[in-house]
Amino acid sequence: MSNVLQKRLLKKNVTKEWLLDNGFRFNRLFSDENIEVYTYRFPVYKYENFTVLECELRIISGSDNVIIDVYDYGTINKYAPFYYMEYGNYDSMLKEIWLKINKVIKTLDIKERGVNDESKNKKIKGKCNSTNKRKQRGSRL
Repeated sequence: MSNVLQKRLLKKNVTKEWLLDNGFRFNRLFSDENIEVYTYRFPVYKYENFTVLECELRIISGSDNVIIDVYDYGTINKYAPFYYMEYGNYDSMLKEIWLKINKVIKTLDIKERGVNDESKNKKIKGKCNSTNKRKQRGSRL
């Protein structure tokens, strides 16, 4: 299970038409005269057929970044265990939430940022480390 604070999502070539066609709505609470913010909310957890928690995907017009938040249904109160997973025993509930979020993200063709970058970084670090080891060996001679 990943931590939402460490997860970075990316959607390239986002247009206003694409946002509206895929169910995003203009959000006047986050927007101002310079920035247009669009949000997409969907249920992620139900209890006895009632939606209790919903996820919000937020995209700033002109940006490729996608921000994830989970709220108590119908409010702007964030669901704390989603952000602070190390406190409490919410593993099965959080797993169910992430399954639904990942399903929607896949449907909208949103990619996780840095997946390919990490492998490149490991290769670069490996090359640097081997170069440093050679330099250290040479200095001992």
